[in-house]
Amino acid sequence: MKIFLFGSTGGTGKEILLSLLEDNFQVTALARDPSALAFADISSNFHIVKGNVYDPESYQEELGNCDVVISTLGPRTSRSKTEIYSKGGQAILSAMRKAKIKRLITLTAAAFDPNDPNYNNFLLRFIVRPLLKNIYVDMQKWEDILEHTTDISWTCIRPSRLTNGSEKGNYRIQQNYCPNGGRKISRKDLANFVISQIHSTDFIHKKPAIAY
Repeated sequence: MKIFLFGSTGGTGKEILLSLLEDNFQVTALARDPSALAFADISSNFHIVKGNVYDPESYQEELGNCDVVISTLGPRTSRSKTEIYSKGGQAILSAMRKAKIKRLITLTAAAFDPNDPNYNNFLLRFIVRPLLKNIYVDMQKWEDILEHTTDISWTCIRPSRLTNGSEKGNYRIQQNYCPNGGRKISRKDLANFVISQIHSTDFIHKKPAIAY
């Protein structure tokens, strides 16, 4: 199974990349600066493409050789406006259609949805969401795009607050909203769930939330 990975230089992307390689998947990772992937051992199962998500031609050929696309794209800063989810996502969808690839696993966040009862307290409503407004607005745009995408078998995973903790394996999954009392998830356990969806059809065109 050949995987094309976007966002491999971020914290979550790194964990997913390392887990994919450990599980012997063949991985092609996009990076504007390939040296940022020096943490991963170069092997016959790992290929780096220098390019930009907004320019599909920079990775179209390599993406065409893959079976599944995973995107962990996210902004580098939280304050400025971003289109990395919506515009970046649209570029990915365009490249996938051209390559006739059907499976996409992507990430947003559980906290941005004001309807999630686990994330409707004072701190989230009046401090966190205003601070991260630009990110959350673009996440919503991306999810809206996905909701109208029927030709791609997408799964949009909504993690709770991400940590750098160890892998526990006892996480919970619930459609749309975090499981009751769920507040956090380690990047290692998130990576485990992401990889489990490569062969799964349980959450096609759905938005599972993950938390402990």
